[in-house]
Amino acid sequence: MVDSTVHTLSAIFAIMSGTGAGLLALFFWRVLRESPFGTVIALLSVTMTATILYHVFLFVVEPDTILFNTLRSALYTIVAIFLWLVIATHQQIKNSAVEG
Repeated sequence: MVDSTVHTLSAIFAIMSGTGAGLLALFFWRVLRESPFGTVIALLSVTMTATILYHVFLFVVEPDTILFNTLRSALYTIVAIFLWLVIATHQQIKNSAVEG
């Protein structure tokens, strides 16, 4: 556990700014829910949340624990799924533009 005031303030700031960004992304997604771009925004908010949690746990938990390694693997998996779905959404938009 890190006892530094700077680390504590950084973790609090990361949680607050990440929550604000996640809420704004969810509000934007509600507007564009039916479009493929809305799907990308929803996935981006999930990815942002996972990244913020990862960095907060990086400050709080010792870096060489099993929990930290599991969180890192989960984050990389979420980022890979996000990138795959962004590419699939791009292909879907491209195909609908060619057909339309």
